[in-house]
Amino acid sequence: MASLERQFAVGVAGLAGASLLTGAVIRNAGKRERERRYLMHERPDGSLIEVDVHIPPQARRVVLLDNGLGTPHEYWDWVCGALPADMGYVRFNRPGYGLSTPATQYGLERHFALLQELRETYISNLPVVLAGHSVGGYLVAAYASLHPDAVKDVAAVVMIDATEVINLRRSRRTDADRWAYQSLLMEQVYAWAGLSAFRPALNVNQQYRPEINQSYTAFLARPRAWATAHREYRDMMTYPELTSLDCPLTVITAENNKGDNAAHHAVQARLAAISTNSRHQLIDGSDHESLLSVPEHAEQVAELIAGEPPSGRTGLERPQSAKARPAAERAAEREEELT
Repeated sequence: MASLERQFAVGVAGLAGASLLTGAVIRNAGKRERERRYLMHERPDGSLIEVDVHIPPQARRVVLLDNGLGTPHEYWDWVCGALPADMGYVRFNRPGYGLSTPATQYGLERHFALLQELRETYISNLPVVLAGHSVGGYLVAAYASLHPDAVKDVAAVVMIDATEVINLRRSRRTDADRWAYQSLLMEQVYAWAGLSAFRPALNVNQQYRPEINQSYTAFLARPRAWATAHREYRDMMTYPELTSLDCPLTVITAENNKGDNAAHHAVQARLAAISTNSRHQLIDGSDHESLLSVPEHAEQVAELIAGEPPSGRTGLERPQSAKARPAAERAAEREEELT
């Protein structure tokens, strides 16, 4: 019996060691690949922000993309690949994500300063579209609404299945809030143990190109990313409600929500009401993640980002099939530039 127990203990220790080693290898490989592929923007305080900038010579406008909670900037891959040739993009990882230096403090004003800095550094005087997914949708809208210098040269704001902070705040100490807290904590544990290398926390990343899948998996295997996501989640509870936006607004909503679809669509409709020039678009067959991870949905999102901004207010609509350039074609061009 003692021999069997020892063999069992040795087996468990071996599996744990293999898991830890695999996680470390994947994290290090992902870090090296990020250093090879992406730029590092140095801030005035010496901290670094990981950015991916693509502004072709013929660009007439640029989209600045802000990520959702616990996600890397490369999850915009299909959207960026479907943008028209005259539109550039700047995407980045917030402090604590990817190669970006962790922040000791969070808050809207610090994020506004970062967005302003990225605009001044990379976009210059070109018209900019501010687009964000999930909490990133709230962040870009808050920047345009609350930052005094934000609306200069802003052509439009695009909120993609964005978080409404009032609705989030009401969930505090409910089962949904406890589930979110526990999930973020467990993802940190999975990352430390190396289990995220075997079971990516978000299965949707399998929809991306193989090299993006690998980068995404390495990102999710970093405990720091989940610690940052937890801090951001708690910080979001303190953000103010948005009541007005002095520029055109497009609200893009996923058709299928994990909870009540009707309630989710109503929340999104309230977001569209903060601007007098707004439209509310529903993407058929999509959910919160697949808006960006499924090429067909991402192409529709790209078309709405690049399209003419709304004038006046429209109700909930379903967009026609995307007319943007095929994502695979744009992705191939981007790959050639990188190599």
